Amino acid sequence: MTTSAMHIAVGLLARRDYSTYQIKTKLLQKGFETAEIELVLNRCIEHGYLDDARFAALLLRSHISKGHGQNRIRQSMAQKGLSKDDIETALNQSDCDWFELARAKADKKYASKGAISDQKERARRVRYLLAQGFAYDQISYALEVEVDD
Repeated sequence: MTTSAMHIAVGLLARRDYSTYQIKTKLLQKGFETAEIELVLNRCIEHGYLDDARFAALLLRSHISKGHGQNRIRQSMAQKGLSKDDIETALNQSDCDWFELARAKADKKYASKGAISDQKERARRVRYLLAQGFAYDQISYALEVEVDD
């Protein structure tokens, strides 16, 4: 194993966390052989530099702070090469109240617009929350208070 692949991997991981898939992709782009990359990845995992579960938890916190729902978070994590198991474990270990997060996101976005005036406005808000990754039951909860007003 050449040390340059290890130096590149450690250099990347020193700045921020990456998934195993992301590091593998970056090393492939730099022209390293697959066998060499596997050795580097294994060594990084052994030393604790590379941990997909930790990366998933960090990514989850980042998305929650942005007000994103579970569906959008799942998609983002999958794009970063995390396994379904790591994604679901991170989501299940989260103590986030997704219903309240959806309500907070809707309140922040539509605070100046007031209550929902018609079906067209309600559909617009539902589409926005769907795009943010929330499920229909979470969206109904987020918008139900405004409907009662």
